Amino acid sequence: MRKQLNSVVLAFSMCGLASTAFAQEAGSIVVTGGAAWIDMTQSSAEEVKSSSQFGTFTSPGTGAEIHNTFTGELLLTYFATEHIAIEGAVGIPPKLNFYGHGVVAPLGPQGPSMPVGDLKPLVSARVWAPTLFVKYYFGQKDSVWRPFLGVGVNYTWFSAVQLHPAFSGALGQFAGPGGRVDASASSSWNPAFSAGVTYRLNDRWSMLGSITYIPLKTTGRFDAVSANGTTVLSNTSRITANPIIGFVGVSYRF
Repeated sequence: MRKQLNSVVLAFSMCGLASTAFAQEAGSIVVTGGAAWIDMTQSSAEEVKSSSQFGTFTSPGTGAEIHNTFTGELLLTYFATEHIAIEGAVGIPPKLNFYGHGVVAPLGPQGPSMPVGDLKPLVSARVWAPTLFVKYYFGQKDSVWRPFLGVGVNYTWFSAVQLHPAFSGALGQFAGPGGRVDASASSSWNPAFSAGVTYRLNDRWSMLGSITYIPLKTTGRFDAVSANGTTVLSNTSRITANPIIGFVGVSYRF
């Protein structure tokens, strides 16, 4: 009986050693799912510049801002060492709404114009922004709290860019019969910076909270294209987004 008891104690001791070995150490793979709040309060846009056969004009006082939004996000983290991890972050592409202000006068102050402040939203688009990080984790591999800092690279592109029907209709007047209106936003590579902390619940599960900053810029372009494929009017605006992303998630270590 005593031998059996000693065997049980030894087994539990080995389990304890195993759980310590399975902390955030080299070779660990961690999957995290959660919610992200995308703060766009720093967003802004330059004045709209319009180009056509009549010349190039800028519409003074025009601009745009992007409204904040929520989305879901997934992180896949690989610990190369006890302290250094490589992480890929992808999110459900959120729909961003761009709200304009001012009056667009594509042919100059003497030509036709349209106030865009009442068109809500002026433009909407889906944004795709996968990011690859290298992170440094402080503390020990089995610490309950582990702060981290990360730096990485982000690639952002936009899809399903849609204009307010009134704005699209006005551009369509320049395109003429059989013409079309094209709307797009340029893709870009951007640096990314992150800081956060993990809280270990047990050997497999943990919580993660982080703040990420991406200095993002894009150029919105809205063209009126005639039936023969000629761009008769092009409108562009340089947009500064600079999102700050707050994330909270639950992690599972394999």
